[in-house]
Amino acid sequence: MKPTELIKMARIATYDTALGQQTWEDKQYLAALNDGRAFLYTRYPEARVTAVVGLTAYDEIEEKNIAATMTEDDVYRAFFIAYMVWGFFTAGSRDTANRQKAQDWQQNYLRALTAAGGG
Repeated sequence: MKPTELIKMARIATYDTALGQQTWEDKQYLAALNDGRAFLYTRYPEARVTAVVGLTAYDEIEEKNIAATMTEDDVYRAFFIAYMVWGFFTAGSRDTANRQKAQDWQQNYLRALTAAGGG
């Protein structure tokens, strides 16, 4: 899976897709993705073991590598998308509707982690 693919899916979930009217740039979604990866690696160290690479360490994805393939297994796809969407709505959390959406997406990313872990 590639960051560009995950960002595209997160944009669809946030309705942030209209060209010229997007409220977040790719680099903002990428920052949220990197935060999600750091969250995953620190709280769920088993995520560091991948089918392709073996044991990996956290390294931030830079903007120049946004189209490169990530080392994490595809099982975390739903988590990464939900985490970026949560970050998007958290950024506008002063708005009551966005605050509620952020809480809902936080539950979504936690559920996605539970599903990925087989729990």
